[in-house]
Amino acid sequence: MKPGAILLLLLTIMPQALYAQTNGLTLAQQSAVLQLVHAAKTGNKQQIASRVAYPLKRIYPLGDIKNKAAMLDRFDVVFDGKLLKPLARSGAGDWTAMGWRGAMLGNGVLWMDDAGNITAVNHQSEKEKRLLENAIREDRQQLPPSLRSFDKPLYSIITNHYRIRIDESAGDQLRYASWGLQRGKKEPDLVLYNGVYEAQGSGGNHTISFTNDVYRYVVAVNRLGSSETPEVLLTVYKNEKILLNDAGKIIRH
Repeated sequence: MKPGAILLLLLTIMPQALYAQTNGLTLAQQSAVLQLVHAAKTGNKQQIASRVAYPLKRIYPLGDIKNKAAMLDRFDVVFDGKLLKPLARSGAGDWTAMGWRGAMLGNGVLWMDDAGNITAVNHQSEKEKRLLENAIREDRQQLPPSLRSFDKPLYSIITNHYRIRIDESAGDQLRYASWGLQRGKKEPDLVLYNGVYEAQGSGGNHTISFTNDVYRYVVAVNRLGSSETPEVLLTVYKNEKILLNDAGKIIRH
């Protein structure tokens, strides 16, 4: 092969190889990763907390982390050694570009947007697990006795007309309970079982549907959407005819 052809081949292959080694990360993402890794190596809590996109969601009924000060208070609960060590040892090759969702570390334990801000921490420390167990116990005691049997609460929702809870029991069984807005903590007006979960695309949007004879209650949770898209939409059908579209939001502590 002629030298010119070899040079052209190398110029073609090298960018592809470099792209593969960095799992598709842009230069800006690579720079953000290096800064975050350095902060983890040096134990710089202030810098890491400054790189979080708030509020940082935690598993309900734990409260979301609303700002940097709250993050610093709970830093060791969220960023324990089992998260900080692999983060500090990571390089660009341990992160993967995921298109519009940004980049993730490993299998998604940590997510970062294109601006280098941490958007999700999907790791749960042992301390946070204990806090979650306590929070679930407290949440359970606030309910009427008929609703206290569940494994974990999924959503607490307020719509224009109702308060709604969706809880999960053993075997991924989903339960729906609703009250009129003025009903307080009394027994619910409606309880439905055997909810069906359906993902809507890859962005986290999903629906949970419950059937009651000829009626169907569909709770749509919208992680993505326009500024006009409600966070939650309850749609009630009767024989596939829409009786109600009721916009709402998820209640977080």
